[in-house]
Amino acid sequence: MSTPELLFQQHVADFLEREHGYERLGKDAAIDPTDVWMADVLWAFVVDTQPEAVETLRGQYGSAARDEFFHALRDELRHTPLWMILRHGLMVRGASFRLYYPRPRSAESAAAAHYARNHLAFFRGLRFGPRNEEVDLVLFLNGLPVVLLELKHEAGAQGWNVHDAVAQFARRDHAQSLFRLPFLFIAADTSEVKVATDPRREEHFRWFNTGLANQPLHAGEYPVEFLYREVLSKDSLLEALAFFLVHVPAREAEGDKPARPAFSIFPRYHQARMVRRVAEEALARFVEHGDIGCKFLINHSAGSGKTLSICWLADRLHGLFKPGSNEKLVDRVIVLTDRKALDKNIRDELANFAHLADVVGFARSAAELERFLTRQTSIIVSTQQKFAWLLERIENDPKLKQQRVAFLIDEAHRSQEGQMGAAIRLPFRDPLQPDAEDSADEDEEDKLARIIRAHDGNQLFVAFTATPSAATVQLFGAAFDTYSEAEAIDEGYIVDVASSIIAYKTLFNLHCPIARPEQAFPQGVLAKALMNVAFQDEELIQYKAEVMLRIFEEKVKPLVGGRAKAMIVATSRLAGLRYFAILREKLKERAAGYKVLYALSDFVHPVSEKTVSEHEVNELGAGELIEDRFDGDDYRLLVVANKFQTGFDQPLLAGMFLDKAVADRNAVQTVSRLNRCHEGKGEVVVVDFTNNAASIVKAFAKYRQGTPYAPSEPDQEQCVRLYQEILDAKVFNQDDAKAFCLLLEGKDDAAIQAQVQQLRLRFQFAVAAPEQRRSYVHLLGKFVGSYRFLNCFFAYGYALREFVDFAEVVGPQLIKAGAVSELMKQVRATTVVRASVQEAGVVGLQAGGRRKITGGRGGVGGSAPARMSIDEMLDKFRQQFPISEEEALFIRQVTEEKARDPGIRTTVLGHQGDPIYLGDVFRRQVKVMIQTRYGELGRYDELTDEKYTDDGAIFDIMAVTVIGQHSASGQL
Repeated sequence: MSTPELLFQQHVADFLEREHGYERLGKDAAIDPTDVWMADVLWAFVVDTQPEAVETLRGQYGSAARDEFFHALRDELRHTPLWMILRHGLMVRGASFRLYYPRPRSAESAAAAHYARNHLAFFRGLRFGPRNEEVDLVLFLNGLPVVLLELKHEAGAQGWNVHDAVAQFARRDHAQSLFRLPFLFIAADTSEVKVATDPRREEHFRWFNTGLANQPLHAGEYPVEFLYREVLSKDSLLEALAFFLVHVPAREAEGDKPARPAFSIFPRYHQARMVRRVAEEALARFVEHGDIGCKFLINHSAGSGKTLSICWLADRLHGLFKPGSNEKLVDRVIVLTDRKALDKNIRDELANFAHLADVVGFARSAAELERFLTRQTSIIVSTQQKFAWLLERIENDPKLKQQRVAFLIDEAHRSQEGQMGAAIRLPFRDPLQPDAEDSADEDEEDKLARIIRAHDGNQLFVAFTATPSAATVQLFGAAFDTYSEAEAIDEGYIVDVASSIIAYKTLFNLHCPIARPEQAFPQGVLAKALMNVAFQDEELIQYKAEVMLRIFEEKVKPLVGGRAKAMIVATSRLAGLRYFAILREKLKERAAGYKVLYALSDFVHPVSEKTVSEHEVNELGAGELIEDRFDGDDYRLLVVANKFQTGFDQPLLAGMFLDKAVADRNAVQTVSRLNRCHEGKGEVVVVDFTNNAASIVKAFAKYRQGTPYAPSEPDQEQCVRLYQEILDAKVFNQDDAKAFCLLLEGKDDAAIQAQVQQLRLRFQFAVAAPEQRRSYVHLLGKFVGSYRFLNCFFAYGYALREFVDFAEVVGPQLIKAGAVSELMKQVRATTVVRASVQEAGVVGLQAGGRRKITGGRGGVGGSAPARMSIDEMLDKFRQQFPISEEEALFIRQVTEEKARDPGIRTTVLGHQGDPIYLGDVFRRQVKVMIQTRYGELGRYDELTDEKYTDDGAIFDIMAVTVIGQHSASGQL
């Protein structure tokens, strides 16, 4: 009787035979019951493909040569995985034997003549062991077992699924050769797949699906068609064996670091998919056009194996050849990372690619980079800070300039600013677009730009990021391959860190004895400076540290089998230093049994004026990395300020205390330090002390399904408009820029600075008001930034570039600040006179990405704004908040002003059918307008009073009332 499960197995087996040419083995197959291999098939393959090596062995052992071969194979299997023997060959008494041939990389490859002789076969229902157990499907390569499958069907009386298949694997007798030799164990039902390289525990099996839900590729096929059509095809299976599998060697116990056994890594589906797609697309372009000039954006979730993906892609691009030839696709692969330590993650992962050891160079300095370029090192890992220098170096060397180079850029969104971003963008400008000006007097820099554009075809760019910004998407185009955070969470590759954020309110009153009411400062600068005063206050840190330790002991420490660690994110390096000292002392007093570390970039202490270094503070040994020490079980807390908020992988991190406001991509990247999986890690604890929990949750919702930005064309006229605005101000003109650039070419610093002084005096005479001066300098900076970005897409006239050079040097020097500005004098004299920390509930994302809020006082966004008269609003304030009559007058004044604002009215009437926009996005914009007006009126107390600034407080209700007034008037 055919059950649904047997029909499914039959369907897969028939497909393998029909489409991929597998041999179907019958009951008479000579499978050794102990070794579970077919010795006759393997020996026949060796004799057929390597007759000279066989004759050498026969010359030594005569008719016993075959026995000696299999004796050597059994010996090698005692300490080497079968897949590694297949990949590297088997040594038998000095003779080397290949047990299979990979797909040839080039026409000269030894595999070119023998790839077709590889023999694939399968056996259904193979019985094994003393209990005569059965496995659904075994795949053999040249007589050796390489893949095992358990295939289940959700229907029928039994109704087993993928989880039952995994449990079945875990229950097997793993001493049997059948469960030691294959490199891949596949558990599947008709809709989902899990795989493992070691079947001994259920936790070893990881999801292996095409997305959140698998779909059949063709009519009449199962949803897991991709498995038997793609993954188990001959080319794909042998590619995994030859290329994708990675061996991680065993690690002995050292100090407090536990021992780790050796293991093998098989790529996740999205990793292999990305590597294949990029390689195929680049190779197709090379074959058709003779160049590799293309760019790819890879939008892969944080914590989903991005570093390993980069390593696999570097390896693949390094080894690709034009089909049927010996011409390599790229001459060099350069991996660029923003981590100053050359990304310990990439270094560690590449160390496991043992075959690349002789072709990889890690360049910390320009000198090392120069040495690797000169030596023709195939794969170079360096920092993005050296990228501009690198492109210039390549351009200026005729030999390097002719080479095809692939750049793999890690965390691309952090490389889009300034001249480094310009270096990345420049090759993307259309090489066919003519220059705006062509003349015999073309200067050297214009010539350089034109030459680079002419050689765009020699450069391939692949950018990796978990949270692409709008600028990144504009630069690289739509994501070429996406693996979203939602997929990673659903498949269990990362932990959902935004499901439950504990919110605390940090409340404080500040006092400045030298404050002068008549003085006004930019609101954003002032707010940030005063926030730093509060969040660096030692007494407040003392109190928060106590709360953190209590939460760590109660909620975090027991996680991950009692091994959990936590990160404290401080608002500044100085605040971090205070946290570190206070926590270290508290842990000593309590004899806590664990310690704290402080990860920081060295800085000069503002009081002692001494350098504070990471090595000295943590008493690190020579060459010791703080992340290595944090691996130890006796270190459970790590204080950071900026360092390690991105690019830090520590799977035991299960707690985070945020005492620094983070937003948008920075919020996702920071909190995602907790998302790395570890055995026993099912939940994490995030505590926010910055009144910012709702914004963090909103950021995760924004990026959970991939980038929220669509590709768009840059605005070619933007920098032209800014240039005209500068000229219209009639402070400086093109003649000023031309004369100054002549001085720059002469490189006479004294003459340059003398001219800067003259220009500064003229600027001070022409622009008297301090605020207007700041606005003009800001305009110059905006113009320079705009040009740096857009010049990489469009060609502009020489005059514009000349004015950019002028503005870039002169602009920052026009306003000469004193040693200590008046603002900073007042900020440094400000002290915290009263403070408290109050729990405000829990904020988090539900599985579907919707916000959920429990406890505390929630916000008012997300629904249509309620209509309320100004008098009703004031009555509500008097009942809910203790406001004076003076405050009520200002509330009425500002609300009435905004209720008459034609710009707000136009927006409200244009979005009457979109209550979500009005109640959330636009409400927050109106709230900012109201706060700005309060600043103009000198009402600074209200701007720092939580009864005004909190979500759902006075400013929020004023914004809702204003929108409601406009909405009501529009319907009269």
